[in-house]
Parts: sequence; C-alpha cells; structure tokens
Amino acid sequence: MGIFREPGSQEIDIVKEMAESLGSQGSKVEDLVDKANIILGEIEQLLENCRNHPGERRPPVDFINKRIREFNAFVDKAEDALRWLLIQREACGFRTHKNVNTFYPIPAKKKLIKTCDA
Repeated sequence: MGIFREPGSQEIDIVKEMAESLGSQGSKVEDLVDKANIILGEIEQLLENCRNHPGERRPPVDFINKRIREFNAFVDKAEDALRWLLIQREACGFRTHKNVNTFYPIPAKKKLIKTCDA
C-alpha cells in the first residue's frame, strides 16, 4: 500500500460537481464574450459605413450609439461572469488565474460617438 489511496465515491462526486460548476460558468463567460464580439463586428461595420457614406446613406448616430450601449452591457455581463468564475476557481482550490484572460478575452468597452466624422 502506497501513500495514495483510492478516492471514495463521495470524493469523486464532489470533484465531478466542481468540474461541472466550473465548466458551466466558463460557458457563460464564453457565450457573453461571443455575443459581445458579434455586436462589436456590427458596430465596426456601422462605423465604417458612417465614415464612408455621405448624406442619407449614413447609418444614424443614435442607432450606432444604441448598439455601442448594447455591446457595453454584454461586456459588463461578461466581466461579472468572469468574476464569478474566478470566485468558483478559488473555492475549488485554484489559486493562480494568470491564464484566465487568455481563455476568456473580454473586449474593452467602446465610447459613444458624437458624429460620423470622428
């Protein structure tokens, strides 16, 4: 008999529950980051159209700012979900989080625009 023993069924169940919880929270972060990035792509296209199309063909600044607000809301939600993931990681015994931002790259918030000429 060595220094290691076989884990009991309760220990295995606890580890499974921890893994499922971390995976679920990680999926929430990924989903929110994906949604934010989709809106970010739309915003970049709107801003390009805003700068390159004169007159009536320009998308309204109010509409662009509405999309920016929606994007920023998803960034806030993703940051909150990431904080909860870090809390769960701490509760599970993980003390190092340096790679978390690599796996869950949350984009920076965008500022509202005043005109298309900016």
